[in-house]
Amino acid sequence: MKIDQSTQISSWGAGAARRFADSPLGQQVVARLQQGSRSQRSLSDFILRDPVFVATHGIEDVARVSGISTSTISRYVRDLQLTGYGEFRAGVAETVHALIAPVAKLESRMTESAAAQAPAEQSLAAALHQLQGLTDGQTIAALRAVAGQLRDARQVWILGFGLSAHLAAMLALGLQPYRDGIFNVVEFGGTEVAAGRLMSCGPGDVLLAISFPRYSSDITDLARAGQSMGADLVVLTDSPASPLAQLGGQLLLAPAQHPYLSSSSLPGLAMIEALLSEFLLSDPAHIERAGRLAALLSSYLDPVRGPAG
Repeated sequence: MKIDQSTQISSWGAGAARRFADSPLGQQVVARLQQGSRSQRSLSDFILRDPVFVATHGIEDVARVSGISTSTISRYVRDLQLTGYGEFRAGVAETVHALIAPVAKLESRMTESAAAQAPAEQSLAAALHQLQGLTDGQTIAALRAVAGQLRDARQVWILGFGLSAHLAAMLALGLQPYRDGIFNVVEFGGTEVAAGRLMSCGPGDVLLAISFPRYSSDITDLARAGQSMGADLVVLTDSPASPLAQLGGQLLLAPAQHPYLSSSSLPGLAMIEALLSEFLLSDPAHIERAGRLAALLSSYLDPVRGPAG
């Protein structure tokens, strides 16, 4: 989706996406994402990625930023049995009302300063807003639940392609010292090798799949295969509109819009660090293993700067 830089996409939190997608109106949008026409799927994707933007902007702004005509948006809204865009916008706003005021304030500040900001400043400012949006209660509860799943699983399979492969590797490396049976599915080789490695997963296992734009179709196919073999699926992605999010399972949302890049890796990395923190403190045995690891590494660390990394 090509973004018109004259109208900034909002820095909404994961709670807004989750809250809207779970609402009755959001479910209608999800249905059109899955089964609608090409234009309906495109607009549904835009709405699910940024419900706060839709709730705080008129139809012309949505058309300009999404690249979808106002007439197409109007037909979409009428297909939802609503009188017009105003009623649709009000319905979205009612769902995410608690988040609109602070986000609109931040958006206003970013817009006011955008002309004076260099690309590096805009990138860092966007990253800060994205990270602040990850602290809602639902996200924390989801992280805690997934940490429990990782602790109790027979084996844990971590899957990511492209740039998400690096996030998958960081999660796998963070978990490996503290429990057995951690597998980075795309550690080496391509899709064929990953598929062969995943054949060992089954009931009692957790498959944690990571996908951020640009999405890989292979990860969706492999995640579906893992589910068919009995593994419990956990998805870390940027939006309810993500192809992986449509597979069900536990969903960890890390909105990752970026002013210039296809997506930001920082929200996903922050979620991984938060998940590792929850996991580490979820069992006293993990602390004991951390102590043994520290003793094992002590002879290799710089005696002055070692503890600081």
